[in-house]
Amino acid sequence: MTTHDVAQKLGVTIRSVQLWVEQGLLEGWKTPGGHRRITTESFDRFVSSQEIDITPSVNVDAQLRVVAVEDNEAMLKLYNFTVQSWQLPIKLDCFTNGFEALINITQDIPDALIIDLNMPDMDGFAMLDALNKSNILNQLAIIVISGLSNEEILSRGGLPPRARMYSKDQIPFAEMKEFMRGLLDNKNSLKAKN
Repeated sequence: MTTHDVAQKLGVTIRSVQLWVEQGLLEGWKTPGGHRRITTESFDRFVSSQEIDITPSVNVDAQLRVVAVEDNEAMLKLYNFTVQSWQLPIKLDCFTNGFEALINITQDIPDALIIDLNMPDMDGFAMLDALNKSNILNQLAIIVISGLSNEEILSRGGLPPRARMYSKDQIPFAEMKEFMRGLLDNKNSLKAKN
């Protein structure tokens, strides 16, 4: 498969596919002419290993607003593609910069935050601290995705008690989907009571 084929099937840019190959998420090689090729088996493994579910979901009335903060644009593309594949009413706003995300969140508090801890300028720890000081942190679900060890996280102050922590090496998207579905169910229950 060409990078164009993969990009078209996943609804992402060719550059995202190239980055996934460079990061080892997809197995590929370069032709003598310098073009990348990806095996169908590698593509299939990628889709299943990321637990991308393309089956239709239940209809719900409420919509979740989720903010994802990640300095790696290829990861943001993966989040976006995966969330779209869930077919749940989720509006995903993506930011590569912690400052911009923080401003956005303080103006319009989302239902959930997906955050990387290691980012330039304002890292995830500083962002979570700022949200805590402004009393916003307790109003949203927090999903932390990081390559840091538990010891490294503790040495930098730890995470909020309610935060769900996932390793960047193997993100359990099926589990995340069920978590988001639970948030939607709660939001629908509250909506029905009002």
